Amino acid sequence: MTELERAIRRLRRKHTVPRVVYRYLSGRPLDGRAGYPYRHRGPGRLAGWQRQAYRLAVPATAGLALAFPDPSLTAASGTAVAAIWRGRQRLVRRRFHREYIAPTLAALAPAMGLQTGVRLHVDPSLGNLTPRLAKPLSPAEKAARAWYGEHVEPIIRWLPERAQRAAWAVQRKAEPVTSRLAAFRRPVDGDQGPRIELVADTPYLTKDQRHLVSSIIGSKIPVSDLVESWHQIGPRVTATWTVRKRPPARVGVDQVAEYLPRLAEWEFYIGQGAGDRPVTLSLRDDSPHIAVSAGTGAGKSVLAELVAVQVLNRGGRVVILDRKGSHRWALGLAGVDYCTKPAQMHDALVRLAALADERNTLAMHEAEDWDPGPRVLVICEELNATIGQLVNFWAEARGKGDPKRSPAVSALADLLFMGRSAKVNVLAIAQMLTARAIGGPEARENFGIRCLARYTANNWKMLVPEAAMPRASRTLGRWQIVIGGQATETQVAYLTAAEARQLACPRSPETSQVNGLSSPAGDFLTLRQAVDAGVLPWSYEAAKKRLQRRVGEVPEARGKQGNADLYARRDLATWSGKQ
Repeated sequence: MTELERAIRRLRRKHTVPRVVYRYLSGRPLDGRAGYPYRHRGPGRLAGWQRQAYRLAVPATAGLALAFPDPSLTAASGTAVAAIWRGRQRLVRRRFHREYIAPTLAALAPAMGLQTGVRLHVDPSLGNLTPRLAKPLSPAEKAARAWYGEHVEPIIRWLPERAQRAAWAVQRKAEPVTSRLAAFRRPVDGDQGPRIELVADTPYLTKDQRHLVSSIIGSKIPVSDLVESWHQIGPRVTATWTVRKRPPARVGVDQVAEYLPRLAEWEFYIGQGAGDRPVTLSLRDDSPHIAVSAGTGAGKSVLAELVAVQVLNRGGRVVILDRKGSHRWALGLAGVDYCTKPAQMHDALVRLAALADERNTLAMHEAEDWDPGPRVLVICEELNATIGQLVNFWAEARGKGDPKRSPAVSALADLLFMGRSAKVNVLAIAQMLTARAIGGPEARENFGIRCLARYTANNWKMLVPEAAMPRASRTLGRWQIVIGGQATETQVAYLTAAEARQLACPRSPETSQVNGLSSPAGDFLTLRQAVDAGVLPWSYEAAKKRLQRRVGEVPEARGKQGNADLYARRDLATWSGKQ
């Protein structure tokens, strides 16, 4: 027997009728090739179970059509529509793979030094990847779609919408019962949104390789603002790119009122971060001073107002150095010293430095947890211009033998270095917080909390060079809060003037409710302070008797400082006749 005859005999034994029928019914390749699994695709276009379903369904459908022509026609029409829809989806997936995944894999393999073992998954719903593949519609297609949306779609969606509303109503009614079942539910990963996932069969990728892979992904897959994470534990390297979670679009007084009672005296609520999580600052643990840098109209005064309101709500004091009047909400409030003139700013800073020095001196003889008194917040608006005004004021006011450097600038530097233990905190605001604006580079390092919005690359590198710069947002009130080199995107809470005044000065026996506004000068003084400052020309005893006897235009008390009443400087000047 020749070799040809032997080969023909072996072929006949391999392709007998029972074997071919078995292969047909089981979904195996008809020629008997190995390596085609039943549950997975393998090297073929279909998995074994898919081939089996097609092979059994086609003859069955044909037999039913011959036995029952009319019902079969309807079923065949439905099947044809489903097949067309499925074919269209398959074509979209193939085009998606051809446009995004295949070129990206071709670029990634050489970058990682791997020819095989690189798998890439890109979610079609990520960004606008799928809509970018669509061709522009013709005028006829636009008209057809408009007609369909106006006349057909409302009819089709009427029943599903009513059913969905009914299901929502049932869920709301059953919420008291279903909420109790939350204790039995297992925690799940909340970050299961659209993503890009890369798996490489290699145990390690260097930093340069990871950087190159990130660059390729960003170039080949046009989706911006993704969060990248790498997992290199185990025999494979996995990289994931997910959509960055954003803070809510608006945060208001309701959230402030909710979180304020939960915080300690040194903690301050700022707003909501990604995932609607509250963002707080700690003037004890994070930093005693806050730097705020942003462009015009970004909401610098809104952020300062939010911190000041919480200080006042807890019985503290706020000193505002503001030349342009950005904090009119604070005019007339008890515990607020509003300084608009360089002379007032100069005196306020010198007094605050003396207060901080006195508190630090007393703290040396007290226990570790000794409380030096109410917290004092110093808001320095537009520090770039304020420092220049203080320098110019001192250049004109200083006499012979006075130091050349402005005592107010020196006092501000002292506050930055010794404010933590004295509970005197500085909130410095500037469009660009340069070293010159704050009194030197060493003074700027005392700001451990740095808040930036609408920043430029130069501004970011100057203030927080240790943190990667995220893309600046155009959303009003959206800030980057940087603590310890880590930036947290935050939607800062916005308060109206009425809401700020109500939170800062709640009705209580200890705090008076202010009805009228004080003068723009805004200094609040006790009777003894007014006599010492020369606002009143009489002695303290004489002023006290005049007040008791209601002599002249007696000023109204605007608040309390300890047991002493506070009066507006303008009211005191009117009373003394020094208008």
